[in-house]
Amino acid sequence: MKSGSITYDKNVRKTSWSKASQASQTVAKPGLTRNKVMLCVWWDWKGIIHYELLPPGRTIDSELYCEQLMRLKQKVERKRPELINRRGVVFHHDNARPHTSLATQQKLREFGWEVLMYPPCSPDLAPPDFHLFWSL
Repeated sequence: MKSGSITYDKNVRKTSWSKASQASQTVAKPGLTRNKVMLCVWWDWKGIIHYELLPPGRTIDSELYCEQLMRLKQKVERKRPELINRRGVVFHHDNARPHTSLATQQKLREFGWEVLMYPPCSPDLAPPDFHLFWSL
């Protein structure tokens, strides 16, 4: 099972009129940050198991991430009972601070989920992003 998150930013720009001899100027619209929404997604080889849209202005900290993991565990028990009945869930997420916090590690141990090591930060090594967006 993998974890990923997406920040959607509706990046709309305004182009100004100019004379033929001058290049037009592109100006970002004010207040773009209010349009950002974060989508958190968990999936496995069969498809999406659980997703959540964060409320505007909310960021992920270890407390929220642990709450999300609790909801994810309930969805896994409902949608993928074969994972619970066999040897358990193998979980993969990146090295973001909420994912590596002590509270998160304790929660995953409490669930009995095996956590795969994540490679060092590199633009070439982003397994969750690759699998989620390979068609792009």
